[in-house]
Amino acid sequence: MIVRCSKCEHEAVYLRRYTSERLCPSCLVHTSVDRVRRAINRRKMLREDDRIVVGVSGGKDSAVLLDIIHQIEQRYPQTEVIPVTIDEGIRGYRDQALEAAKALSRSLGLSLVLRSFEDVFGMSLDDMVDVRGDTGTLGACSYCGVFRRKALNLAARELEADVVATGHNMDDEAQTVIMNIMRGDGRRIGRTNRLRMQPIRGFVPRIKPLAVLSERDIVAYAHHTQLPYHDVPCPYATEAYRNDIRNFLNDMEHKRPGTLTAILRSGEAIAKAIASTSSESFYSTCSTCGDPSTTTMCKACQLLDKLEQG
Repeated sequence: MIVRCSKCEHEAVYLRRYTSERLCPSCLVHTSVDRVRRAINRRKMLREDDRIVVGVSGGKDSAVLLDIIHQIEQRYPQTEVIPVTIDEGIRGYRDQALEAAKALSRSLGLSLVLRSFEDVFGMSLDDMVDVRGDTGTLGACSYCGVFRRKALNLAARELEADVVATGHNMDDEAQTVIMNIMRGDGRRIGRTNRLRMQPIRGFVPRIKPLAVLSERDIVAYAHHTQLPYHDVPCPYATEAYRNDIRNFLNDMEHKRPGTLTAILRSGEAIAKAIASTSSESFYSTCSTCGDPSTTTMCKACQLLDKLEQG
């Protein structure tokens, strides 16, 4: 028996469980772009004359992000889209992902901008892990996350970007909310869910247009549009605390579709409540690099200091 698309009469190939939509390839792509467009409008992420830096890792999430942003912004000739890749320096992994990022950028007529950990911080992630040694209390993902965010912000400032778009999807964002709660750091939810209209001096505003699409949506979109992307997992990924949260939430979403969207709504409500009772006052200036920080020395400078001592 042929299952028909919920939007048209063609054969459905995909079930979007949290909306109960059965979709053909064309409607899968169309509804995904439309969901992102509506999220951008609802949260006022973009303006018609923006210079948009898009963080492109070479993986499926950032590939779909760049493709959708490029489609949406073609209606606005004043807008400039700039794909930026941060090369962490992971032997045997980043080279392949970089080729995928270059191929996608070329196919869209865009020029890829490359920045590396070695250029910005003086050492690659592999070097950092070697210096840390087996007794390091922080996993490689902790170093990577801190330094990637800083390198991307520095690149965006150099390029005079108005906004930075990252490929965090619905699963990623729900995992982050739960991780912050389980770590007893609820205030971080407010810092990571700031609206563009609430900028922090020194940080280029960040937007996450794909937060309305699940990881399954993104895999299906990339497959049916045949986007070039690198799907080999990072060799350091097994160290991540996030993996435990991911497995738990995947199970909950399968049993109770809509769990992830409910968590995201809760995260937005928490962020809104925090924003209404505080301002930039909990941000100070890093004594080393001068960037905004919640402590006297920002996390990136703290880690660099420890690595240099090591």
